[in-house]
Amino acid sequence: MDSFGAYLKSVREEKGRTLEDISTSTKVAVANLEFLENDRYDLLPPRVFVKGFIRAYGQELGLDPVEVLNKFDAFASQGELSDYSEDEYPVRREVSQVRSFIHNRWFNIILTTAGFISLVVLVATGVTRLFFPDDVEQYRHAAEAANQAVSTSTAVKTSGPSDEMSQRSVFADPPRRQQGKKVLEIKAIAKAWIRVEPDTGTPEDLVMAPGDIQVFTAQESFHILTGNAGGIRIRYDGREYPVLGKMNQTLALTLP
Repeated sequence: MDSFGAYLKSVREEKGRTLEDISTSTKVAVANLEFLENDRYDLLPPRVFVKGFIRAYGQELGLDPVEVLNKFDAFASQGELSDYSEDEYPVRREVSQVRSFIHNRWFNIILTTAGFISLVVLVATGVTRLFFPDDVEQYRHAAEAANQAVSTSTAVKTSGPSDEMSQRSVFADPPRRQQGKKVLEIKAIAKAWIRVEPDTGTPEDLVMAPGDIQVFTAQESFHILTGNAGGIRIRYDGREYPVLGKMNQTLALTLP
């Protein structure tokens, strides 16, 4: 296949449809549709989102989504997308250096020295308790009282602003309600690609900018797919969820 994007464009033009029409129906941004038709996959989200765009595009034009996706896979298998990875957020695994550190000569010297010092302190403590038991007990009680006072002071100092910060919502408005429906609110903290599939209705693919808020409704549940788990916050049925993951982490989530 010479160009998968040219194929999509030719079908759309035969149907007499514009990119704006397709965008309004599928909720896929016009810019992303243009990138598809021009084979600019380097400017699109990860392939899992692109396949969602293609599925919605094909359905809107009356094409079989499975057949359209097969054409895309055939186009990709020809090597046309050599620089386009299946997952743009690979998991990085770091080789542990614990073993080499343990076998380090200086580590063994420090460990031996620490053991010797601990032994000296232990012996000195035993001798002191043997010959001066009353003084040791008096100092022990004084130390316990001092530690208790410090702990109480620390608890008092840390029980105010930090708790308020942890409970502060990123949503400025109160939770939205709709009778007989479950309401899902998503706010973007950073740029994020999302796909929301309600148990009733049509799935929506969106690219959200920082500060954007999108509201969805369903009968009971939602399935959410995002390429930036740390870049969005969600509130489902009035309950705000904690941070879902790290920045640029791909995540699939089903609510409730």
